[in-house]
Amino acid sequence: MPAIELLRELNNELWRPFRAAYRARDAAAFLALHAPDAIRASGTNGTVHGLSDYAAQVEPWFAGLAARNDAADIAFRFTERVAAADLASERGVYRIVIEPVGADRLVFHGRFHTFARKVDGRWRIAVDYDTTDGGAVTAATFEAAAALEDVERFAG
Repeated sequence: MPAIELLRELNNELWRPFRAAYRARDAAAFLALHAPDAIRASGTNGTVHGLSDYAAQVEPWFAGLAARNDAADIAFRFTERVAAADLASERGVYRIVIEPVGADRLVFHGRFHTFARKVDGRWRIAVDYDTTDGGAVTAATFEAAAALEDVERFAG
């Protein structure tokens, strides 16, 4: 399959469902996008976890957002996208927006690097690393990276 089609497949099977699960604060759908043996690392916090420890963080966080009716969104832009038949490496910038009920909107930016692989014929995150780079990532950094739909930039 040509690289451009693999990137579109990644968008449809991984990145769009990731954002939808995040917006819905649906921990089960969010965690299902990860391989069973996924590794999650945070350069900001200096931590690394397997999927069960990551779930123990994600589930109460999403539940708290939902209980308070706080809105949450995440968006991704890319600086590198490399895909082969069943493996992918993608780097870029994310933006998280939290809109707490009765409080000011919060916006966070950071960098990510994921490795994905096909598990039972579907793309799943195998390794997920992110960092806020000590606040060095800004809205301008985010906007300078390629949009999700801009797969042609990485086609070869």
